[in-house]
Amino acid sequence: MSKGSTCFPSSPRLLGLVEPAEADRKIAEYVSTLLKDGDTVQVGIRAPAAFLARSGVFDNRLDLGVHSELGCRELGRLVKEGVITGKHKNLHPGKVVMTGLTGCGAEDIAFFAGNPLLELYASDYVINIRTIAAHDNMVAINNAIAVDLTGQINSETALGARVINGPGGQPEFAIGAAFSKGGRSITLLYSTALEGVASRIVPQFEEGAIISVPRNFADYIVTEYGIARLMGKSLRERAEELIAIAHPGFRAELRKAAHRMLYP
Repeated sequence: MSKGSTCFPSSPRLLGLVEPAEADRKIAEYVSTLLKDGDTVQVGIRAPAAFLARSGVFDNRLDLGVHSELGCRELGRLVKEGVITGKHKNLHPGKVVMTGLTGCGAEDIAFFAGNPLLELYASDYVINIRTIAAHDNMVAINNAIAVDLTGQINSETALGARVINGPGGQPEFAIGAAFSKGGRSITLLYSTALEGVASRIVPQFEEGAIISVPRNFADYIVTEYGIARLMGKSLRERAEELIAIAHPGFRAELRKAAHRMLYP
């Protein structure tokens, strides 16, 4: 069984400070197929999302916009190279809009210092479902700790109720993207945790686990094994989609659980 990622809250890997691994590159390849020219994007600052820009996901796109809680490494490069222009943004056209530069590298921060292309606003404006949904083709890209077979997304707890992360703006961006014309919400996670011992796609969450994004707003789920499209699908269809992108070593176990839960 191939090893998965073990990411702890302060690890360099979790923050995207090391070189992308094979799983990161595979996830990036799948994400690239879900992006279109002219999209407005929001990207989470931790792994796997933290590796997207460094893996070249955005390089071949045209006129992307940014409306995001925080930044990402190489954001400045993408603006300098004309990948990000904000040309098609409904709000603040031509501007990169965020609440802060956390997640950016030193070169990005230097590029944006005093740069009129960057506009910073309070979180109650940026992380607002109405503001997010007002952007056509809004693409929210965030990370998950685990996803259950119904599509519930947990980005905050592990081992039951152990809190290791906060929700940030992930719920608002997922819901806002769902209401955006042409919008998409993309959730990224590695297929396994604890060096491959545990599957991050699970039949059901343990007691005390926090649901960050309700299943009705789960859209695309991406692992290094593929893409699951959940929006508008039945529980059985969702389970089938998710099992197909789980680690192969856990698929039989997940399939048995799905039949027990969903095929009375």
